[in-house]
Amino acid sequence: MNKTLLQLFSLLLIYLGTICYVFAAYYHLTMHEKWNFWKAYLIAIPIVFIEYIFSLHGNYYMHSIFDYSPIEILIITISFCFINLWLMNFFILKHKKYNIYKEFLCFLLIITAFLLTTVIR
Repeated sequence: MNKTLLQLFSLLLIYLGTICYVFAAYYHLTMHEKWNFWKAYLIAIPIVFIEYIFSLHGNYYMHSIFDYSPIEILIITISFCFINLWLMNFFILKHKKYNIYKEFLCFLLIITAFLLTTVIR
């Protein structure tokens, strides 16, 4: 497999893992009082297991094949989590009270950390 495609595949695995994580951790907020803790917990556990499978493989490939450090992988993961949580907040949770400037600043700080760690090679 082409090294660039393998790297994109590894990033896709990490991204899919963050989708599962954000869904498992935050989707229950749409249910308000309809779900209790145990129902949310029992639904989240299989999703977290799937997230673990995606993340483990993506992290392993990025570290062993492409020599990314754990901190570089973490910053990639945090960036993906931020994007996915923002998308969920906007499209699914439909949270009305948000400050686009504040969110843009937060994302800019994440991107700055991303660039400072020399992830972009």
